[in-house]
Amino acid sequence: MSTEQENPVAEDYELRPEQLTPEEIPWRDRYSWLLSVGYRLRERYNPDWKPSWVGTKKEALACEDAQPIFFASINHAVRSETGDSVVLKHIDHAKFPREIEVMKFLSEEPLASDPRNHSVRPIEILQPPNEENASIVVIPLLRYYDDPPFDTIGEALDFILQFLTVRLASAFSSQRGADCRKAMHFLHEHRVIHGDVSINNIMMDASGLYPTGFHPTRPDKKTDYSGYSSPKYSRTEKPPKYYMIDFGLAKKFNEGDPILPTARPGTDRSVPEYYDKTKPINPFFVDVYCVGNMIKTEFLDGEPDDEAEQGYYNFEFLRPLITAMTDEDPEKRPTMEGVLAQFNDIVNGMSSSTLRSECVKKGERIPGIYLRHSIEQWFKRLSYIVRRLPPIPSRK
Repeated sequence: MSTEQENPVAEDYELRPEQLTPEEIPWRDRYSWLLSVGYRLRERYNPDWKPSWVGTKKEALACEDAQPIFFASINHAVRSETGDSVVLKHIDHAKFPREIEVMKFLSEEPLASDPRNHSVRPIEILQPPNEENASIVVIPLLRYYDDPPFDTIGEALDFILQFLTVRLASAFSSQRGADCRKAMHFLHEHRVIHGDVSINNIMMDASGLYPTGFHPTRPDKKTDYSGYSSPKYSRTEKPPKYYMIDFGLAKKFNEGDPILPTARPGTDRSVPEYYDKTKPINPFFVDVYCVGNMIKTEFLDGEPDDEAEQGYYNFEFLRPLITAMTDEDPEKRPTMEGVLAQFNDIVNGMSSSTLRSECVKKGERIPGIYLRHSIEQWFKRLSYIVRRLPPIPSRK
């Protein structure tokens, strides 16, 4: 997410769960207004809230209304009209003057109905009273892209493909390898750069995997906090759609605008161009680098400063493409069309057996050496084959 936008809640929260943090108080003050426009915040933000554990033997942190928000600008609500859980994002126009403009642009027809558009679409944009320089954007409740974990290599490749579609937006035919040379690139085609490509800004619509929902601040819990939630289906059975969020650093270029502005660094500060102050920065080249670096970090090499994130086994086949995308010389990086064409060629050369093989994070265990996991994986694979589910999930 945009680094300046998200401020974590007070560090001493766990000591006083019955008290709202300073970051939560503005949401309490908006409770009645939001209710009047059709959005009910969690009971914690009701001005008349009384902690449910007070006067009982319940542990505070085991109660739903003890759960705080994690970021000052993000909260959750239930939409009165539909009963759906939604996300409310408070946007400060002074800090992020173009975010609303870009979101509106990508949400209008004909772009909104374009199947290549993976930009999260606002349900509504609200104008809070007494906040002339701010808006509250209502978006669907989404889930982290890798929660639950990928079950197969094919499921992970579907995520990468959609991520490339978000950024590079190429339309694949039903025969994945067909006519890549005629591919059109959605965001860049419409002269939009995201400016903050990172894994934190890709979320998943998990409604198919969790048909009864999950708690917004504790996704491992049921909606009513009565127990733990677990997916009913796998990605192969109910293919999810992944969305790009957070357009705080995005920019739309009009026809005739120069495309070489000085870029404002996003989450990924490793972009080589940021360290050469003598040259202008092409944000489209930056996007290509950030996409490649994200895939390299998440699936191949892991996080350099996080021993718990070491990447996944069996994704080395992507190394040549990722190396080209992260070339230190931006002029040597492949074009958008080239990236997707190469990815398509790689996937087309993989066997169904490989695509259906287990997707395992490094450091957890080595694929295939534990009998129980191997048997479970073979039964799953056989079930998918019998039901004619494709090795790379396909949304109809």
